[in-house]
Amino acid sequence: MGRSELPEEVVEDILSRLPVKSLKRFSCLNKLWYTRFQNSCFIAKHHHHSSQKNPSILVCGLESRKRALSLHPAKLDDDNFDSGIILDTPFFPGEDIKLQCIVGACGNGVICMQACTRGDHFFSFVLWNPAIREFKVVPPLPVQFPSYIDYQHTASGFGYDHNSNDFKVVTILTYWNFTGYSLIWDPRVILYKQVEVYTLSTDSWRQVNCDTISDIHVFGGCCEIYLNGAYHWSGRTKEKDYNIIVSFDMSNEVFGILSMPDLTDTSHFNQIWQALAVLGNCVALIVDNICAPEKIFDIWVMHEYGVKESWTKQYVIGPLSGIRKLVGPANSGHILLLGDKILLVEDKGQVVVYNLNAQQIKNLQVSGHPLYYATQAIAYVESLVSIMG
Repeated sequence: MGRSELPEEVVEDILSRLPVKSLKRFSCLNKLWYTRFQNSCFIAKHHHHSSQKNPSILVCGLESRKRALSLHPAKLDDDNFDSGIILDTPFFPGEDIKLQCIVGACGNGVICMQACTRGDHFFSFVLWNPAIREFKVVPPLPVQFPSYIDYQHTASGFGYDHNSNDFKVVTILTYWNFTGYSLIWDPRVILYKQVEVYTLSTDSWRQVNCDTISDIHVFGGCCEIYLNGAYHWSGRTKEKDYNIIVSFDMSNEVFGILSMPDLTDTSHFNQIWQALAVLGNCVALIVDNICAPEKIFDIWVMHEYGVKESWTKQYVIGPLSGIRKLVGPANSGHILLLGDKILLVEDKGQVVVYNLNAQQIKNLQVSGHPLYYATQAIAYVESLVSIMG
């Protein structure tokens, strides 16, 4: 054989297994390969191989008291993450931001970020593929903060419409009037609700029907999850302390209601904190006794989607000494499940991993660019998927 005479299908298979960074470098040297890397079939094949590997960990937090995002290849069986990389985020003005967090990732390499600037009532959104350094600033929400209401609450979600091959951002706006009430978040004081959906292909927002959740308070920043084409939030009905799960199907654009498990056996908990998670491609619920001196977590799994009777308490973790508090978006707490491991971000920003099967916990020192304070951690799989059309 002279020059490379490998069969074309072998060459493509080899290329589809390489990291995006290598492919971007090769595309600058070979026009034929550049064209190949833009092909939807190759992009899908590359993403399939990427998703079979251990995901990276994308961490949102503070470094030297400045907001930062860092990416860390996850080797959770080792004592350390590989050296982290601080990611450039040119889409938000640094000094004007009072809040920055990750709305979510929908599994194909694209992330939705949100930020709230000082004096602003609503979030700004950005769709971003860190691997290929593409981002799209989402137009502002076409709404104004009414002057006659007491408070406005926003819950947001991000997902992918597999039917139309489109990315969508959904925002639930709830307006409150506390006259005569003193309990914040009480669904009885909801004045009205509005839901807006942004679609990437049209680059515009439009209002959708929200009658299903008109009298439900949907919590934002409480470890929501994206699973099988639907975004999920924790919610509360008008019945006191009656919590449910609110879902939004990204393709059909309809809301659904899922029941929580029966938590009567947690009556010995002084105060319950709950967070949604994904375990084994199923909806999971993590229950924590906030007031316990040592942390104990109950992990419930809904084995059959939408069936309340399928909820099973699958794990009881703890008591864990040295973990006093978990932090996350809106200080609600954040837990990330990765296979048989649970990733915790505790009060000092230290990342720890607990092996569910081995029942062992270890501290993971994030090398390279240590964060002063970690507030979020999500699983991330790189891809060549473009958001620029």
